[in-house]
Amino acid sequence: MKLHALADRLGLESRGGDVVIDTVAPVESAGAGALTFVTARKWLAEVKGASALLVPPELVEEATSEPGLPLLISRAPALDAGRVGLLLGQRELQLRGVHPSAVIDPSAQLGAGVAVGPLAVIGAGVVIGADSVIHAGVVVHDGSLIGARCVIHANAVIGGEGFGFEYVDGAHRKIPHLGIVRIEDDVEVGANSTVDRARFGETRIGAGTKIDNLVQIAHNVQIGRACLIVSQVGIAGSCRIEDGVVLAGQAGLVPHVTVGRGARVGAATGVAVDVPAGATWSGWWGGPHRENLAQINAMRKLPEFMKTVRDFMKGRASSG
Repeated sequence: MKLHALADRLGLESRGGDVVIDTVAPVESAGAGALTFVTARKWLAEVKGASALLVPPELVEEATSEPGLPLLISRAPALDAGRVGLLLGQRELQLRGVHPSAVIDPSAQLGAGVAVGPLAVIGAGVVIGADSVIHAGVVVHDGSLIGARCVIHANAVIGGEGFGFEYVDGAHRKIPHLGIVRIEDDVEVGANSTVDRARFGETRIGAGTKIDNLVQIAHNVQIGRACLIVSQVGIAGSCRIEDGVVLAGQAGLVPHVTVGRGARVGAATGVAVDVPAGATWSGWWGGPHRENLAQINAMRKLPEFMKTVRDFMKGRASSG
């Protein structure tokens, strides 16, 4: 398809020649006939063999001069690169219908257009909303509620028993978990992630929240709307994650903390106290990001500082 035709189909602005595009490719492998995209200035120098470039408005001037390719201009380059790929016939991972090997309890309710992959297990009393996709090997335990247009990726477990024990008479006694998981509309749960049922009441994932692979969400956690939770995050029991929060990879939260609306928690950050709304935290244990950077910078300068102190003390000793 020609570049200008793609621009018309997607409602994007185009600049430069009307070249033929037959594929979308990453910067490092894009060759003749390929459209690639960049989202940051540093990647412009990496564009070598592509036929056209998709860029955000702030990079148009630089991209016009170097590498000087025909352009599509987008406020969301990664998203629109995917849309171009679909128009060109590049296939997205799709699942339709209910695979014959899936095990679905007769009391479960599946909405219109729900797809269920091979060897998935859907327990008693489960309700799954319209157009949701349950991929291969997923287990949805009894009583779990999943909204419309959700995607649960391979081998995720929804509604498994939470990790709760009481130490009594020299032994760890299992605490019953009698609640459920409620997942609202348009939520995505990544492969091998787990969302535990509540002890009582609900573990809840708010509408539009996206959860990466290998994430653990414990019993009674409350997650708001439109959150992003990246791979290997661990959220302990009864935490409250408010709307629009971002938890970067390997962040870990102790039980009962609240992360305020719109806050960001950096990668590998331990959170042991409440995070204020809108704050950006990092470090172990976590604190305000700027304070953490200052501490790291100070530690890096410590060897030089100690050398200065030793030289000063030697000078005093020799003069004495």
